[in-house]
Amino acid sequence: MIQDMHRFPHRYRLSGLKVASQVPLPMRPLAGEAETFEAEVTIAVDDVPERLEQLSHQGPNWSLDARHFLLDLPEIGRFMASDGHRLTICPAPGMALDDILVFATGTMMSAILYQRGALLLHASAVVRDGRGFIFCGPSGAGKSTLSGALSQAGCTFLSDDLCSIRDADDGSPTIEADGRTLRLFQDSIDRLGLAGAVGARVRAQVEKYHVAAASGEESVTSAPLGAIYMLADANAAYPPGIVELAPLAAAQALLRQCYRRRVALAYAGGALAARTARLLSHVKVYHLRRPRDLAQLDDTVDALIAHWSRP
Repeated sequence: MIQDMHRFPHRYRLSGLKVASQVPLPMRPLAGEAETFEAEVTIAVDDVPERLEQLSHQGPNWSLDARHFLLDLPEIGRFMASDGHRLTICPAPGMALDDILVFATGTMMSAILYQRGALLLHASAVVRDGRGFIFCGPSGAGKSTLSGALSQAGCTFLSDDLCSIRDADDGSPTIEADGRTLRLFQDSIDRLGLAGAVGARVRAQVEKYHVAAASGEESVTSAPLGAIYMLADANAAYPPGIVELAPLAAAQALLRQCYRRRVALAYAGGALAARTARLLSHVKVYHLRRPRDLAQLDDTVDALIAHWSRP
């Protein structure tokens, strides 16, 4: 429990964790629980070392040891995740804090979760009729736009970009809400009619905005996982449709879509394949091929809702 909550006045529930932050985050704040709030993760602005002494793994701009994950982005800032409990932000000179929080809530939050043994997918998710549905794909694949359209159609928005999956008591997979708003480009905002829900830019130099999602159901913090969809473009050879993937292809697709895959492998190693296999014993994975034309977005929404309504 945080001893001095005055230092960490901003409270959130992110991917199943209670988070107390020294600075406001571009996330949905946690209401209530003022007297019972016990933070599992704290976020602070402070000094971060330039390097770790005893490296076990490293990538182009990150390194980790047994207790820490260090992200060093020149002219942006340095970030440290420690012991699955503490996230420290150190902006580069002249860099506005608000302009780098996306790294704290993305890569650095994933490091915190990996330190705690999480399974993460690069995905968005919605809930319909009590079940959660995940949409995987690389950046720019349209995950957020699809989740926004489904929210407009009565689904509940659950997560965007980083999707945390945990095992319920009976071993079945459950998706945790990540506390985010949607992050959309202007053309998607216009198509979905969400101009009145637009917030700040994700980063100052990028025309992508935080957008509050519409919700057709009561807000939820988690949901049992119903199915996973791999987004792909439709074309002349592969028309629009939903096709179930064979187990091996599904496993390979999931491993490719692990959030920050090299970091995931550094933390989980060979256990990642075993966890993927266990996930596939409970849920099916599908290819969702659809036109990228926003004018045909409603057709994709209708196809998904029909797919979920099948016996």
